[in-house]
Amino acid sequence: MALTIGMLSACKKEALVTVSSNIGAPVLKNPADGTSIAVTAADSNQMLTTKWQKADYGVSAVISYFVQVAPTGNNFKTKIVIGATTADSLQITYGGLNNRLINQLHLPANSASTIEVRTGAAIYGKDSVFSKSVKLTVTTFKVLAPDKLSVPGAYQGWNPGAALTIPAVTTFTYEGYIYMNVGDYFKFTSAPDWDHINYGDAGGGKLSTDGAAAGLKVDAPGVYKLNADIQALTYSATLINSIGIIGTATPHGWDASTAMTYDVATNKYSIKLNLVPGALKFRANDAWDINYGPADANSLIGKLIFNDPGAVTINDAGNYTVTLDMSQTNPKYYAYTIVKN
Repeated sequence: MALTIGMLSACKKEALVTVSSNIGAPVLKNPADGTSIAVTAADSNQMLTTKWQKADYGVSAVISYFVQVAPTGNNFKTKIVIGATTADSLQITYGGLNNRLINQLHLPANSASTIEVRTGAAIYGKDSVFSKSVKLTVTTFKVLAPDKLSVPGAYQGWNPGAALTIPAVTTFTYEGYIYMNVGDYFKFTSAPDWDHINYGDAGGGKLSTDGAAAGLKVDAPGVYKLNADIQALTYSATLINSIGIIGTATPHGWDASTAMTYDVATNKYSIKLNLVPGALKFRANDAWDINYGPADANSLIGKLIFNDPGAVTINDAGNYTVTLDMSQTNPKYYAYTIVKN
């Protein structure tokens, strides 16, 4: 008998929970209707908090909540869910919201759009009810990479319209050689003015897009190799004490560089000297951290490749003028010429 009772007890089904016939929907308390958000790279980690008064199903049970976002005016026919929880609030970063609005709802980048936000509630995956929606105006942000960065600073009177520039190497990275006649501050700007993005110091080799951020600093006058990544928001400024030629065709072989003379006006290095048959390449600061080899080892005029192991082949002994053009203006790359006098 005991076994029979146990088996019957095991076969009993759990009682079904009957929810109220008049469910109280959640009430969205935050964000307030009409809130405006302008997303920038600097505040992409800031949080948008959605908070609501819980739904009332008339029973004691776990209620699941989810937050939906839709373009305004389509009655949530096109929507995304930005998160789910059993609590009465949910957070998403500005950057996370920004990316989902652009990539999933296909809202325009770098433009203001109005969206609707609402909280939904469900119990056991059923009986979904929704809060009244609120409207938010969100100005989305997406890096539109320019083909060059301007470099205004103390060395030229802080005039971005007349500043030297460094060109793009990849979509978001930039590099160039610039002479600064003072050890002082400078910035990068995405356009030759102060009206667009300007990049200042965020500390530790990081860039800030806050226009009020302090400038970047070099400690001494001289030629600097500048590198900037506007996606990773990093930069470097390497002082170039000298650029020279090295190799078996040069006076010191592979033992030491033969320094070239720098012309501030043209951003070119040059030297006139005797060469012998052999190899020739370029390097900075009499070290191998910054060195360049030719795109074509058999050409006496051409393009230089950073950290390329190759060298220009000098076939005939004689007196030559070697020129290195770091301006990247015409042509738009680091270039060299080796001309027999």
